[in-house]
Amino acid sequence: MEWSSIARDFEPDGGLRDIYILNASLPVWENVWALLRADPDLLEFWIDGDRTDPPSDLQKIFECRPFHGFLATYRLGTMGLNCHFFGADEVELDLDPQEVRSAADGKLLERFLTQMGRVTSQEVVLTPENHRDSAIARYDPATDRVTWSSAR
Repeated sequence: MEWSSIARDFEPDGGLRDIYILNASLPVWENVWALLRADPDLLEFWIDGDRTDPPSDLQKIFECRPFHGFLATYRLGTMGLNCHFFGADEVELDLDPQEVRSAADGKLLERFLTQMGRVTSQEVVLTPENHRDSAIARYDPATDRVTWSSAR
């Protein structure tokens, strides 16, 4: 992955970038959550705007989701990956493309996609906001690698 070939994917366009694991389940989420909670200094968690310790029980988050707002922010270098826990059937994190500024940031993001894919044995895709079928990058568990669509 060369920065010059992927930089345009992170040019500001008014939208975020989304990281998805589609067709997820609670066990998939639990593996992702364990990854995010592995370093407590990198994870911030809020319920209804109040900062609190991240819970260990994801089932309770999904049960309370209709009544409360949840936000987790995972720090990946200078990037903030945000999770709103929309549903147990899909893992979704978003990031501001302006926070991806260099080849080093691109590599950190690639390593994170790989980690997510490895802990879940699932495909992980990075897309423009709300465009699940337009992958910028895709981790394939069969090959254990990330492919950047613009780097072809």
